[in-house]
Amino acid sequence: MTMEPVLYPKKTALGSGIVGGIAGGVVMYGVMSALMTQIGMGANCFAIIMGLITGQSYEHALIPGITAHFLTSIAIGAAFGAIINVKKFQIRGFGKAIGLGIATGVIAYAVIFVPIAMTVLPPHMMDLMKMMPMDDMGMPHDQANDKSSMGENVQDETQMQGKDQMEKMRMEEMDKMMVEETQRMFPQIMIGSFVSHIAFGAALGLVVTPIVRRASVKSGI
Repeated sequence: MTMEPVLYPKKTALGSGIVGGIAGGVVMYGVMSALMTQIGMGANCFAIIMGLITGQSYEHALIPGITAHFLTSIAIGAAFGAIINVKKFQIRGFGKAIGLGIATGVIAYAVIFVPIAMTVLPPHMMDLMKMMPMDDMGMPHDQANDKSSMGENVQDETQMQGKDQMEKMRMEEMDKMMVEETQRMFPQIMIGSFVSHIAFGAALGLVVTPIVRRASVKSGI
């Protein structure tokens, strides 16, 4: 029984996986941006949340979030490149490559995204909503002015206590609304992320296939 030859060099498999990971990252970012826009959080909120998870402030979270996203995509692509270097998983055509790519995306979703989503994602979503303009979230804008017509003879201390109490109630109401909004968005984000990981895997397979097939032709196999 003869051993089936490897169709392409290890470096080609790894390099194609990295290129495919970048392409898949672009596709995934586009899908997540569309999802975030649809649920009313803004196209770049996906990257900003990732930046917040890495410990950045809201003002400086976008670039680190994008960087973290593509570094993760490259790492997954490199792992895919290592997998297709195994003879059992070597690629000959688009069908197998896309299937393996989608399987890789689903595994990445289960191993990487789901644990993050179940632990650090919800609080960072609330942090992001607190930074966004209140009107965009449908929250009260200036309830503190409702008592501006109080009589001038009311003591300053009483006024301050009243304002403090109103502000406390306002913040409690905002927190409650944010929790409810996060709970409403969370299932959509989970489903959307699953779809985006499938799109990532499909793009990964599509990009990797012509690269390794070209290398196979050049090697005469």
